[in-house]
Amino acid sequence: EYVRDWLSKERCGACNQPVTTRSKKVGKSSYHLACFQCAACSKSFRGGDRFQLDQWGTLAHVTHVTQMFDCGSCGRLFPRRGASRDQIYPDNRVACRVCRDDAILDLEELKSLRNEVTVILESVGIARPGGAVELKLVSKRELDNEAKRIHVGGNLKGLTVSRFRTVSSKKGSETTFFHAVYVLFGLPKSEIRSVIAHELMHVWLNERQVEAPADVIEGFCNLGSDHVLRQDTTRVAWILMDNMKTNPSPAYGGGYRKMIARLGQVGWPRILAEMEARGKKR
Repeated sequence: EYVRDWLSKERCGACNQPVTTRSKKVGKSSYHLACFQCAACSKSFRGGDRFQLDQWGTLAHVTHVTQMFDCGSCGRLFPRRGASRDQIYPDNRVACRVCRDDAILDLEELKSLRNEVTVILESVGIARPGGAVELKLVSKRELDNEAKRIHVGGNLKGLTVSRFRTVSSKKGSETTFFHAVYVLFGLPKSEIRSVIAHELMHVWLNERQVEAPADVIEGFCNLGSDHVLRQDTTRVAWILMDNMKTNPSPAYGGGYRKMIARLGQVGWPRILAEMEARGKKR
């Protein structure tokens, strides 16, 4: 009843309180007149003012955007002047207060989330890894250095490096795998789950020795992120899903859009079979 009542009322894009008096309409959002102001200078907008609007409803004069930080996870704009030290990481990434308070900075917490994600992926047929998986919670510099070592580029938040060994005997051959999964520290739980899901999909592909174009590989791995985010009711998760849908990258965005369309057509069992058919290990 409470949720139904909450959703039935038009709410201010800035403060989320019900809009019951005169308001200002911006796109699909309405604002109390007192809330229709720049987050940087706190002055109300006037006719003709140009402003920037983020996905959270935060507004700022275009000329004041340089006075704002842009959260590296959820994209929320927030004033530089009010940011605390812990919101600025040593590698110069920044996090809004919501994402910083939910940040994963401990390896044991990361392992716990990995267990959650593994169960969620199992529900659609993604088997647990056969080989050992070592999780590493790393800085941006460490992540980029490891990516550079294996000739991978981009604004990464996770990376999987897999190694395998095949031993032959009279009884046949046996292949064992070892996977190092690097995850960027300081991301909020919703994003961490999404990153882990993406990397575990890489593990699944690597253990089947799947070879395919980058848009197929990354698009498929983003299906894992999508599935995990759909179990998450937070606004951050919704924004992360929306970002995947609009990502301009041919591999991560274009590939995801192709694969999610294919998933809608054939379902998980068929799409997993199609990917396995691309592998050397059948």
